[in-house]
Amino acid sequence: MMKTLLVASLLLLAPLTASAEDNQCHIATQGSSPVAQACKKGGRKAAGAEMKTLVKTAKAHGTTFKCTSCHTAMDDLTLKKNARDDFKKLIAAQ
Repeated sequence: MMKTLLVASLLLLAPLTASAEDNQCHIATQGSSPVAQACKKGGRKAAGAEMKTLVKTAKAHGTTFKCTSCHTAMDDLTLKKNARDDFKKLIAAQ
């Protein structure tokens, strides 16, 4: 009975742990870019929202960026080789 209760408790807590880890930034952890600042304040969700704002502003200024141009996988946001250079272009397009 105790063992079943323990397993059930762990299963219920696992999504809470995963979601807390999901919001932790792993890429924009340093620097003074708007994305790094958003990451420091609100984690991965805030950094993602800031990236969307930057992409939207760049598009309004005539430069188009797509998430998949820099990221190989959107679930863990793995960067492609060109991502850091393209990020500099994205910031310049603001």
